[in-house]
Amino acid sequence: MSTTTEPVSETRGYRPSQKVLHWLTVAAVGAQFAVGYNLDLDGECDPPGEDRSGGDTSDAFEERLDRLEDRCEARADDYDLLGGGFDLAELHLLLGLTVLALGVVRPLWRKVAGLPPWSEHLSAADRRLVHWTERTLLLLLVVVPVSGLLLVGTGDDAWLPLHVGAHVAFFVALAAHLFTNLRPAILRRML
Repeated sequence: MSTTTEPVSETRGYRPSQKVLHWLTVAAVGAQFAVGYNLDLDGECDPPGEDRSGGDTSDAFEERLDRLEDRCEARADDYDLLGGGFDLAELHLLLGLTVLALGVVRPLWRKVAGLPPWSEHLSAADRRLVHWTERTLLLLLVVVPVSGLLLVGTGDDAWLPLHVGAHVAFFVALAAHLFTNLRPAILRRML
């Protein structure tokens, strides 16, 4: 029988299923933000200055606007993933539904699988921050996609402040999450 033992909190870590759900969420959220911030929801390719276009502008100015608009439309065609059947907006919707599903599954799976003991590398203040940050992130994994679905589904811009506010809250909570969890001794539990 060995007299030296490793701390339980460092040897146990998270279950493989929890790690998979965590990293799937990271990938889905990362992809969602990448697509969302490249998405032109209005589908407009009118370049700045288009409103001044007309009889009192030079031919060179008109040609420049046409080139900009052609480039934008070509970029929009690049996002047509399945040749007319699946564009960037639809990918954004699919990723949003994926994030929403993960946002529902993760807390349920936590109840089933439980959580490992706290890392000894976290102070009491760190533990409180981690606790509330994780709860906030899990809540926002539902609020952000639901507010986006309401925004698109109703066509009512009244949902826009909630959607944008939820994004801001997500980034604040994510920064706090990264602040407490990017230390090697802590991160190792999720790898």
